[in-house]
Amino acid sequence: MPPMDEAMHAFLQRYGRALSAGDLAGVVACWNLPALVVSDEGVQPVSAAAEVEAFFGGAIAWYRSQGMAATRPEDVRIVPLGRRVAAVDVTWSAQNAAGETVSTERSHYIVRLGEDGAPRVCVAVGVQE
Repeated sequence: MPPMDEAMHAFLQRYGRALSAGDLAGVVACWNLPALVVSDEGVQPVSAAAEVEAFFGGAIAWYRSQGMAATRPEDVRIVPLGRRVAAVDVTWSAQNAAGETVSTERSHYIVRLGEDGAPRVCVAVGVQE
């Protein structure tokens, strides 16, 4: 596996663990700030860690209220766009407490390797299917 792919797969695993654990500091560490979130509803700039924490705090609470206990990346596609930038498509599989998949959703990210070598989301796009 090419080094960029290895870094992105490890990043997605780390991001999924942080989301599953409700570790908001860990989620924030996966984002490059400022960043953009793009959806059919519009484009939202994200410039502060508190914005990431507020969004994902609410999202995690909602997912848990629906019986989802964990999420993991599946069906990952990585397209290098440069030495430190990649387009990443991923299906997030959400499991209940018994480990059964109860939901999936696709996301598209533009991820950049920072000066420290850590991948971070620069742009996130929810994919409607």
